[in-house]
Amino acid sequence: MKTLYITDLDGTFLNENGVVSEQSRKIINQLSEKGLLFSVATARSIMTVPELLEGLQLNAPIVLMNGVFLFDLNCNHAVAYHEISDFAFRKIISIFQQNGKSPMLWLYGEDGLLSIQYTQLELQINRDFYESRKDRFDGRFYKTDSLFLPDGQHAVYINLVDTFASLHPIAEALKSVAGAAFAFYRDTYTDYWFLEVYSADASKANGAKEIQKRMQADRITAFGDNLNDLTLFSAADEKYAVENAVPELKAHATAVIESNRTDGVAKFLLKDFTV
Repeated sequence: MKTLYITDLDGTFLNENGVVSEQSRKIINQLSEKGLLFSVATARSIMTVPELLEGLQLNAPIVLMNGVFLFDLNCNHAVAYHEISDFAFRKIISIFQQNGKSPMLWLYGEDGLLSIQYTQLELQINRDFYESRKDRFDGRFYKTDSLFLPDGQHAVYINLVDTFASLHPIAEALKSVAGAAFAFYRDTYTDYWFLEVYSADASKANGAKEIQKRMQADRITAFGDNLNDLTLFSAADEKYAVENAVPELKAHATAVIESNRTDGVAKFLLKDFTV
């Protein structure tokens, strides 16, 4: 029986320093040579994932931005993507504006490149995000008077990092937007919260199922730590929460494994995977 093993990154497969440990890298590569089908499902984008997974042998596409993209790292191109409809886009932006907040708008162009628009960066954590990534976008991470859809580009992701109190009313209002889905969860590394909005057709679950179909796997075993991994768990036959996971995710897990600090995912695979 062929199993697709798919893991979240931050707080799950990445250690407390936000990197893949040498032990985890060694174990995954050893098992991949024996036929391990291993993938990743993350809220991160193509801007940061390749560097994080450098030196890791992956033989399946990965899920990026909570399911917006199915990406082949070996060929460095998007296998599939989901865009936000024009109607949903306008409604989402309106909800943020009514609550006095301006999110970042991620656009995917017909040239295969990502761009990000913003009107203001109110908090330092968002300014730090801009400063750490602006050079990777070659001028495509830019300020504008209002968020809009340029010709030949499609809205794929709308997100903001802020306090729970600031984002919770927005998350509640987003529940009424047809064609849109969102993830609302606490940051792994700070006390801030993430609110990430995307097409209802995009999810970690749908991405995992698509990889399962493409790789002709019989089963899915998933790993996670946070609320945005609930959809991934919903697609899995077996689901494992790392010891440091939030209680809400542990409640849906088949079992709890060692934490990300002690290579819990890799150690589990070492015991569970058989040729």
